[in-house]
Amino acid sequence: MAFKNRITEMLGVELPIIQAPMGYIARAQLASAVSNAGGMGIIETSSGRLEEIREEIAKMRDLTDKPFGVNIAQAFVRDPGIVDFVISQGVKFVTTSAGDPNKYCKPLKDAGLTVFHVVPTLAAALKAIDAGVDGLVVEGGEGGGFKNP
Repeated sequence: MAFKNRITEMLGVELPIIQAPMGYIARAQLASAVSNAGGMGIIETSSGRLEEIREEIAKMRDLTDKPFGVNIAQAFVRDPGIVDFVISQGVKFVTTSAGDPNKYCKPLKDAGLTVFHVVPTLAAALKAIDAGVDGLVVEGGEGGGFKNP
């Protein structure tokens, strides 16, 4: 059964389900299964290594023709060119997390991507809204606890 709401219309998915970009777990195998089931699969970037991310995006394209996204976990970014890299890969949806939403929101939005930011508090949510994100992923202690213990 397909749903129709703001999330499905914004992301081009059948189901309003966005898979968590769990560090070192949310790779092409998991993310493509979520996308193929109608949700939004997300590739995580905790390694910070662009070559690994490139490989995962290539695998995603082999495993699904459905929409998918990439998470930029700012605390783990090793290469400041990650935004340009993700944009160059044709990705249309990005979640940002573990950092200031102002850092990457503008260049991603200027390139036409839809951007959600992960927030653990009301103050962080308000900051992300001010940064211009399209949506919020609101998490608690289940998100690893390191952003808001």
